Amino acid sequence: MTRLAAGRTTHLEREEIALETLRLFDQGKDPSIRQLAAALNVTPSAIYHHYNSRAEIVQSAVELVWVEILAETTTKIGNPFEADPIEALVTVGLYARRAFLRHHKITPYMAAIPRSGELSAGGIALFANVFERLGLVGDDAGDAFHYYASYCFGTALYAASRLNASEALGPNDLGHEELEEFRREAGVDGTSKEETRAALDSILDLSEMDPERDEELFLLGVRQILDGFARV
Repeated sequence: MTRLAAGRTTHLEREEIALETLRLFDQGKDPSIRQLAAALNVTPSAIYHHYNSRAEIVQSAVELVWVEILAETTTKIGNPFEADPIEALVTVGLYARRAFLRHHKITPYMAAIPRSGELSAGGIALFANVFERLGLVGDDAGDAFHYYASYCFGTALYAASRLNASEALGPNDLGHEELEEFRREAGVDGTSKEETRAALDSILDLSEMDPERDEELFLLGVRQILDGFARV
């Protein structure tokens, strides 16, 4: 049996590396192989014994987020292959958004294709099942998945990016009145009503300022999209 590295009580495992990577991202880091090795009390070569590259490690950490999403979805609605298809899609979208906001530092990598064949195959099988139960088959299901994923994952990415930007750059100091002054100087203040512009200004910071309202609007939007699929 190989000797344990100094400072460790167990041998390094592949999942431990992914878990530590996600933990470091949650702490606001974007860890290199050396930083990860130091956190795990191993040498970089021990990391490379399990992964060929940092890209593979980050992909595995993103997979852990998807595993959280699927576990929370199943806890909420039971077997998603048997649950009401609209509720299944709403729940997946909601918990995906919550998970990627919870792990917002790794969210810029959310589009990484899971290396786990089981996870990828299972995810696509789930979406194919629920879209077919909505009456959408073949290219119609593909188009619907594009609309749904663009909205759900796009809003999650935007909200996470706002959190990341605020942490890195500080909060947005421009209020509505200051923005209105810029509009008056540019001569565009008369092109729409101020109440409409104020509402749009408030939406830009909604994920930070009022996350409950932000989630409420997200759910309203995804249901409207899915209701459109059901009508078709």
